[in-house]
This record gives sequence, structure tokens and C-alpha cells, in this order.
Amino acid sequence: MSQRRLQIGMWNAFSEENMERFGSDAIGGIEICQYRDHESLGYTNKVCKEKGLSFGIHTPVFGGQPYRLPRITSIDRAEREEALRRVECEVRTAAEYGADYILFHYPFVPIFPLKTKQVFSNMPKPGERYDHDQIGAAQLRDISLELFDTLCELQHRYGQRIVLEHDFWGEHEGLLTMMFREHPEIGLVVDTSRLDISARAFHHVEPMRWLEAAAPYVYLVHYSNVRYEPDRFIHHLPVLPEHDDDNRFGDAYAYLACLAQRNDRFHVTFEHHASLIDRHRLLELYARTERLLKPSLKESNPA
Repeated sequence: MSQRRLQIGMWNAFSEENMERFGSDAIGGIEICQYRDHESLGYTNKVCKEKGLSFGIHTPVFGGQPYRLPRITSIDRAEREEALRRVECEVRTAAEYGADYILFHYPFVPIFPLKTKQVFSNMPKPGERYDHDQIGAAQLRDISLELFDTLCELQHRYGQRIVLEHDFWGEHEGLLTMMFREHPEIGLVVDTSRLDISARAFHHVEPMRWLEAAAPYVYLVHYSNVRYEPDRFIHHLPVLPEHDDDNRFGDAYAYLACLAQRNDRFHVTFEHHASLIDRHRLLELYARTERLLKPSLKESNPA
């Protein structure tokens, strides 16, 4: 089995205190986002080399402004072209500092389907999303093909791995899977919370079906859970054993297990608020995840 990597988030700046508090021997990398400036990125690169850590970048690279993802599948060509100029700038920066990957969201703008079971109050609002009648299948396909061709060219030109985290895909599950199948050099990032929210909110979203189809293309999993309330959800929660059979929570552990059976190469970022649990429970979570990713150890180390 290829060597997997477990990572923790380290947004805004590298923090020795947070490495001490949330790190462990199991952690081999960090995922960074919204850093202050080039000096901060250079320091992070230096420390990671000293500690033997890898780091990936979740766009936007730099902070200092409202959190905003590039609208790479906008139906407005000018907006899309501006987004792709920003993508190239960020890919160049990631390559300059030796990032293992740089991550963008796709599709972005997120898409809602025609039929919904429940739209939670903290999901993207009109203006932050497209509804089903705002972007057609043929239009999204054309935009996606242009996007993936551009990303493949940028990846080759800068020698920088580019990965895409799925956002809400509306009624375009098949297209999304096809794009990664036909462009395997662009890695897929699975977000266990967003996948579960999609299944709760929309009809016809079957997470296990999609994971089985998409598993070969997964480079990274963003691992966290969701707790549902009547009209909203709380996300980025640590994935705990007591969630497994509790309908108030998502099925993050089952999703990771499904992927682990079908792909032995992907890495995992714990995209959770680690401060919600004490260090003992955090280390138990890391160990449980390691066991899940190493099936040969499961019998002697039951989860």
C-alpha cells in the first residue's frame, strides 16, 4: 500500500502552539489557507522542511480580504476568465513555495438541483449559487471541459499538482465523475461533510454510489462530520465513534471506509475544530482513522 498522509489544518499562519496541541506522530502534513504574506509562506515552507511535513494550499493563498473562492464555472465569461487568472497566479505561488497541492472548488459557483428535500438556512443563498434553471447540462459540460484543459496545462507548465474539491453539483453527478475520469491528472478532493449535507438536502444524491464511481480519482479527503438541527447544520466536527449510529450526525466514517476499500493512495485532512475535544480523544480519533486506512491492522486493532 502507498504511504498515506494524515494532515491538520493550519490556517492564517503556522503555529508551533497548534502543532504541539493538535499534532502527533501520526500527522505528516498541514493544509494552509489565507496566509498573511510571502514571508509567512516562506517561513511555513522552512518549518515544514525541518519537521519533515508536507503542506498543501486551500485557495485563497493569501488573506486580508473576505474569504472568496474563484468562480471558475461561472456562466459569465468575463467573471470566469478573471477567476482563471487568479487560479494561475495562485498555482504559480504554490509552485514557488513547494506546496504538494493547491486546491480549488468545482463546480464553483455551486449548483442546486430542481428537487430538494430540505435547504438548510446556512447553505449557499441565491446569488451564492446557481439553481437548476440557471445553468444547463451542455453549458456546464463546455465550461468544465475548458476548465479542466486549462488546469491540466497550468499543472504541466508550473509543475504544480492541482486538486479540485467537489462542491454542490446539482443534477450533474455524472458529468462531475466523467471529468475526473477523463482527466486523471487532476486529483479529486472528497469532503465528507458536504457530501452528507447534499444527501440530506437533495433527492437522488446517493453518497456510496458516487464514492464507488469516484474512488479511483481521489487524492485527498477532507474528513469531518455534521450535526443536524431542525433548520441548519453544524459542520467541521471531529468524527467520533458515537456518531456512527446516531441519526443526528452524518456518515463521515462510513464514507471514509468506503473509499479506503477502493483506493490505497489518498491522503486525509482532518478538517474539523479539534479544540472541541480533549487531546486524549483527538489522539484516539487519529488512531481510529489510521486503523481504517490500514485494513490489515483492523483485526488486531478493532475500531
